[in-house]
Amino acid sequence: MFWWHYKSPYRVHDPKKPWPICKGGSRVGIRNFGEVGPLDRNPRNFTWLRKAGLLFVDNPVGTGYSFVKDEKLLMKTNEEAARDLTTLLIKLFNKNKSLQRSPLYIVAESYGGKYAVTLGLSALKEIKAGRLKLKLGGLDFSKS
Repeated sequence: MFWWHYKSPYRVHDPKKPWPICKGGSRVGIRNFGEVGPLDRNPRNFTWLRKAGLLFVDNPVGTGYSFVKDEKLLMKTNEEAARDLTTLLIKLFNKNKSLQRSPLYIVAESYGGKYAVTLGLSALKEIKAGRLKLKLGGLDFSKS
């Protein structure tokens, strides 16, 4: 699974207000280079990096730069794709204390809005089970 993470150069350390990370939809090339990332043919002044770190992931495998050698491994449902991406989040966040302090906001558009909910539920399940060291941004599950 292909992913690209940018740590914001505008990041301000404030323990009371952790710097967020936005997980954008798939299509690393388009979102990254054509819309919200810091790079274009020239550096982009209106990048989302001014407000958050950015994590782009081509998911599910078979989209963008993510691939599998065996087509039987392609995801067939949103739930399968969400579990696959949750596995990537476990590998990225569990070994990086800096990422663990930053709440992850899942951002999507169009059909991705449906998929973002599925991903959020998958991640929440792993967080509650103690298998994912991550804070989801925008939600407070401390009382649930």
